[in-house]
Amino acid sequence: MDPLLQRLEPFWYPLLPLQELGSEPTAVTLLGRSLVVWRGENGQLGVLDDRCRHRSASLAGGRIGAEGHLHCPYHGWAFDTGGRCRLLPQQPDQPIPERCHTRAYSVQERHGLVWACLAPEARLPIPALPMAEAGRQRRIEGFHERWQCSAFRVIENGLDNIHHYFVHRGVLDALSPVPDPIEGGITVTADGLEFSIPLKVSTTAALEATVADGSASLRVERHVRWLAPLGLTLELTWPNGRQQCIVLFAVPRDAQSCTILRFYLRNDLEADVSAASVIAFERALIDQDRRILEAMPAQLDPWPTGEQLIEADQPIARMRQLLQKFLATSS
Repeated sequence: MDPLLQRLEPFWYPLLPLQELGSEPTAVTLLGRSLVVWRGENGQLGVLDDRCRHRSASLAGGRIGAEGHLHCPYHGWAFDTGGRCRLLPQQPDQPIPERCHTRAYSVQERHGLVWACLAPEARLPIPALPMAEAGRQRRIEGFHERWQCSAFRVIENGLDNIHHYFVHRGVLDALSPVPDPIEGGITVTADGLEFSIPLKVSTTAALEATVADGSASLRVERHVRWLAPLGLTLELTWPNGRQQCIVLFAVPRDAQSCTILRFYLRNDLEADVSAASVIAFERALIDQDRRILEAMPAQLDPWPTGEQLIEADQPIARMRQLLQKFLATSS
């Protein structure tokens, strides 16, 4: 197994939105491991290795019994959410050997997502998202999709304050390739870092549909939080008082690809700005990012060599330094 994937195991990762978890088991890939997720007895979540201990069949192709156990599609072995084999149809009157049990992982529901940790103990708690937890914001479900790039590249892109002028032309037209200074510097937090930096843009039709300001140009206040190892929030405040918080997690599937989970919290109503307008704007925006990121080296590497960072890259440089600390004692 890739040593870096192993070092990333002692952290919580979102697997999928809760709304996508139906009445059937769901297959997911996390850090090179094939997993199966389902709701068992009394609605309890279960996350197991997606291989039956009998003949290695995929449990994700099985069914959930009336008792809440996950039944293998090959020979009917049944497992509970703790990974214990509860039924061997071929030996109904014999005790079930310990070797027939499978591995279960820690799982939680939080922020409308299913979270899992592959290690016995997580180094950091599931990130707090005050805007999501307050319940006062309108939530717009965004994107849950696979990108063929490094998860670290995705998060660094969110910390990059100089790419807007070049990458997002026609969708988000930044007015200068020289970013304004970071306001108050970078603050290191218990689970990452944060900083504030404004962005001046001209108003495109797509942007106006999500801001409803009416001005030809705007200065948006931006507060960025990196949530170690691979989460990000971007709080935007527009001159008319409209606010939006972008929540993004880039979850490594393996050493070459990641799963993107992204949703939005806003302080307005559907009657003010439609969710469809927000999603259309964001789709165009992240597709521009995706074209750049998927053309870069895909190898999962938090400390790529040979790159020449400059002063404007301070958040990225600081993140790379802090990752040394967060991953130092992970195994």
